[in-house]
Amino acid sequence: MTALSVLDLSPITQGSTASQSLANSLDLARHAERLGYKRYWLAEHHNM
Repeated sequence: MTALSVLDLSPITQGSTASQSLANSLDLARHAERLGYKRYWLAEHHNM
């Protein structure tokens, strides 16, 4: 079976906060793990 990964851009949506964005990323990582994903990548942004 092919190992699947998640790439999370962790966007801060309009009307939200950085804290909420990180909480959403944590929820996504936990959900992906329950579904059997093997890797979780968090993108790093510069000058945004």
